[in-house]
Amino acid sequence: MKFKTIWKKRHGKGGAKREQPLLDSGKASGTDFAAPSFVRETVPGDITANQVKIDDYAVEIGTTITPARYFRSFYAEISSGNTWSGMLDSLIRGDYGQGDVDLAIHVQPTSNDQELNEIGRRIAGLLSDLSDEKDVRKIDAMRDEIADLKEQQKRIRLNVERSFRVCVQVTVSAPEWKELMKLCRSLVQRFAGKSIYLRASDGQQLSALKSLIPTASEDTISKEHVLSLESSNLADLFPFGGGSLNHRSGIILGKNRRGRPLWLDNWHPELANYNMCVIGRSGAGKTFVTMLIIHRSAHIGRQIGIIDWKGEHGDFLRAMGCPYIEFHEHSKHRINPYDVDMTKLADGTRYVDIEEAANAVQALAFKMISVYDRAALTGEVKVYIGRAIRQQYSECGITTSPESLYINPVAQEGVFKTGKVKKVMPVLVGLYQKMSTHKSEAIRKASELLQPFTREGEMSSYAIFDGQSTIELKNAPIFGFGINRLDPEIMRPIGLFVAERWMMECWAKKLPDIQKLLVIEECQNIFLDEDFGAVWAESVFREGRATNTGIVPVTQGLEVFTRSQAGMAAIKNSPIKIIGIQEALDIEAVRDKLALTEGEADFLVYQARKGDMLVKVDNQSAIVHVDASPFEEMLFTTDPNDPLYAERKRYIKELVNNEVS
Repeated sequence: MKFKTIWKKRHGKGGAKREQPLLDSGKASGTDFAAPSFVRETVPGDITANQVKIDDYAVEIGTTITPARYFRSFYAEISSGNTWSGMLDSLIRGDYGQGDVDLAIHVQPTSNDQELNEIGRRIAGLLSDLSDEKDVRKIDAMRDEIADLKEQQKRIRLNVERSFRVCVQVTVSAPEWKELMKLCRSLVQRFAGKSIYLRASDGQQLSALKSLIPTASEDTISKEHVLSLESSNLADLFPFGGGSLNHRSGIILGKNRRGRPLWLDNWHPELANYNMCVIGRSGAGKTFVTMLIIHRSAHIGRQIGIIDWKGEHGDFLRAMGCPYIEFHEHSKHRINPYDVDMTKLADGTRYVDIEEAANAVQALAFKMISVYDRAALTGEVKVYIGRAIRQQYSECGITTSPESLYINPVAQEGVFKTGKVKKVMPVLVGLYQKMSTHKSEAIRKASELLQPFTREGEMSSYAIFDGQSTIELKNAPIFGFGINRLDPEIMRPIGLFVAERWMMECWAKKLPDIQKLLVIEECQNIFLDEDFGAVWAESVFREGRATNTGIVPVTQGLEVFTRSQAGMAAIKNSPIKIIGIQEALDIEAVRDKLALTEGEADFLVYQARKGDMLVKVDNQSAIVHVDASPFEEMLFTTDPNDPLYAERKRYIKELVNNEVS
């Protein structure tokens, strides 16, 4: 069985479609294809019907509109080692003036047994060559190829992928010889830059042109032009389609362009870590897709923590019966930035990361002081704050030993409590008191700037992070910290950092055996923070894998990532990227850094609609439309004009009334 698909791109000058005048040197008509006046294969040195001496191999066909039309055929060779969605789209979309570009993809299924045998022979040959090879560079290349072949062998054996024999044929034509050669050179150079090499079928140009006919036999194409591709690679070749991922576990994110479910798994064994970026401009559906990922991940046993910048997750979590904790002046909920818990490594080692916690509190103190006067943070002040914070932990008897976090069982009110009782942690007012009594005037001046953020200040809304924590999460599958009611200029950025550090210390590190996702909404506010950004990026992405946690920064513009060290760290350390509608300027700034193809960039700027996402997983990519159930749509929508938004408000109100009654 053989499938053949042909696409044809034709434009007049300027790319606009137009009718062909009788004497126009334009396109061939249907008559020309059905009954050409002549067909001949030319060689260098021949004279054409237009009395032009040609200098390359081609096929000349007589037409009714012009004396002749010239055709050259090429076969594509993909040398990059991978395919990507829309990789051939620009062949179809290009404006070629009076020229044509025809793309034919010849597909022939093969049996898995036959393909496995050929892969096995290839591996055996490489292993044999490897034993005799002395060049270190060639040895590394052989080992990489062997590893890739073994992975391919595994996918085919488990029926994750099917194998196909594929030939990609590109045929270029034009009514003038010079125009044809100019177009051919342009295409060859353009695609060579993408590691797609167009090899001319010189000496067999007529045979190649005949192979475009649907009735052509299979043996018209030489084996040297045939590629062995898996089904997901084949899908990437089809224009305006969109490939898929090789994930078959995790959650179903939606449907790809072929209408098939697309699986996504942060814990897929081929991924280096579990981090994922979600990016999309306002109204692109990034919050919707984030909630869908949260909801479906919880159903397969993963725990999710959310830091909610704008308060958009409150209704969703209340509907799920999960904790949603808001921080503001009148809230009973508090978290202590000094909180620290036991860290458990993969080898079973347990310790308390005092240095990490002290550095985080130090960054917080620097931020609070710099709000009023950055010049007050002299070298002397910074050094003292770092030492004083460590002294606070030492005074509480907290060291790197996990046992130092607890006190012995005690009798209270006649009742003897068994088990471990956690020690009281240091608090921010203790740092202020140390600084305010220091002999250095610079340190005392800095303490006055820190005072408003402590209980000894007169601004209660600024002092909400000075005191012991009152939060108990227990085993909630999803929980969220809402910081939207904090002062957006000063306290919300501080709240974002405090909440993130508390989650890492007292949740992520405490539960290393559970797969977890930490979702940080509007993460650009921490990326671009000159006090927190670098500190946050250096620690959170490094600690994520060790604590079985995937960090999920959610933000708007792609360019946000390129403007800071923290943003670049997020991109480099996130193998999964989910990207929604983008602005053209943003795409140009980050296209190379995100390895976006021309087709992917074009899709995000001009074609994507609300709910359409480009999913990139390392070297794989797919276009997906987020597919939610009616109940999920009601829970996730953030558009006040959506009737489902009002329906959700009524639903939440009924839930609250039932709880009260």
